[in-house]
Amino acid sequence: MKNCKGILSALMTPFDKNGKIDETVLRSYIRHNIDTMKVDGLYVGGSTGEALLTSTKERIDILEIVKDEVKDKVSLIAHVGSLNIDEAITIAQKAEELNYDMISSVTPYYYPFAFENVKIYYETILKETSKTPFVIYFIPFLANSKISLDQFGELFENERVAGIKYTSSDLYLLERVVKNYPNKQLWAGFDELLIAYASYGLDSGIGSTYNIQAPFAKKILTHVKNKELDKALEVQQKMNDVIDVLLKVGIYPALKECLSYYDNVGYGYCKKPFSTITESDKKVLREMFDKYLSDF
Repeated sequence: MKNCKGILSALMTPFDKNGKIDETVLRSYIRHNIDTMKVDGLYVGGSTGEALLTSTKERIDILEIVKDEVKDKVSLIAHVGSLNIDEAITIAQKAEELNYDMISSVTPYYYPFAFENVKIYYETILKETSKTPFVIYFIPFLANSKISLDQFGELFENERVAGIKYTSSDLYLLERVVKNYPNKQLWAGFDELLIAYASYGLDSGIGSTYNIQAPFAKKILTHVKNKELDKALEVQQKMNDVIDVLLKVGIYPALKECLSYYDNVGYGYCKKPFSTITESDKKVLREMFDKYLSDF
């Protein structure tokens, strides 16, 4: 089983002004992440990629473009989650056909599903695919679904469940999972808490801001591993200064604006109802970029 460890960017999807996938810019995003950010992998089709705003065909098109551009240069995890389980299965089967290293899915969301419903959802996707390792995307504050330590254990009974993309600030639960399931992989899901996750032993992360600040994330993991917590905190503070600005502007449009500041990276728009950013926002982003990120 491929481990897909390290720092993975949650890949963004660029659209043109009419809301169509911009393949040229998408390929430039991919090359930027591999060649400039030096990421270890890409998490494709997640919330950062605006997957929940795109059609099944568009999601499959994105998987195909990414695989074609990446080949086997870095690890690839395909997010296949959908409230429509038939769509999730279709996308998962395509990811498996394309030989993605892992597939992943958010818990079924919006409705207050019980754990048994979540378990059925995951078991169905696993049954309808044959070999690809699976990653639980745990993001309770958005998905309206919580999973306990024992319930994670139930999901882990299926050997194909490789681990968790852990996007929660519940560090107590995180520590319990790490201790009780040491053979499972965990990816830090909140970029702003990477130092905390790393202090509990996580050596990998998946994040949207790694599209522009993956080198910072790699430094944090290295510093924590070397027990240099003061240095790790200094880098985390820089990362969070960047995140503060991105959140104030609107994280996805802001990230796409910042990506356009790099040579050979095109400009991508967000899908509606996301809005375009103002000229004053662009000025703020440029100042932040020049202060923190221009050396990458």
